[in-house]
Amino acid sequence: MGVVDAVILMGGRAERLGGIVKGDLRVDGRTLLERVVDAAAGARCRVVVGEAGASRLPDDVRIVREEPPLGGPAAAVAAGVAALEDDGDDVLLLAGDQPFIADAVEPLLAALAAHPEADGVRAIDADGRPQHLASVVRRPALESAIAEATERTGTLEGASVRALFAALRLVDTAVPIRATMDVDTWADAEALGATGGATP
Repeated sequence: MGVVDAVILMGGRAERLGGIVKGDLRVDGRTLLERVVDAAAGARCRVVVGEAGASRLPDDVRIVREEPPLGGPAAAVAAGVAALEDDGDDVLLLAGDQPFIADAVEPLLAALAAHPEADGVRAIDADGRPQHLASVVRRPALESAIAEATERTGTLEGASVRALFAALRLVDTAVPIRATMDVDTWADAEALGATGGATP
């Protein structure tokens, strides 16, 4: 396994949660964002794209914003990768609202090592759906996908990660069920035991 860096997306308007700072919701005393950043503790460099809110993050965690702000997940991925150091091999991509994503990190890294022919690996959820923001992607392939998508459309604003990854050879990997559970609604929050949060 080469040098792994991490990009964590903590953007969006959280409209279905009333516009709160979603990363400030807490599970077992820690914010969602703190938990995801901790899950990537083994990465050499960790970049959060979006709003840190009330989370207390280690000093070495970089916080950047996509261009334009709230420009969508593909733009956020591009901003995060651009903020990494130049010599990494693989990028761990995580959503900042998955409080139990730590359960998926080792399986994802192991799957990538087992599939040298692939551009990356991504988790599949309990329903068999691929989770692009629970993945590890080889950095040269990821940078090429970003460059090609930008050249093709002129902008990544509003683009999805699914579209960004369309040309990549990804291996789907099973992970523990709770690992990919995220918080999009108050029902999700209740199911995961997430409480609190503040309005921006």
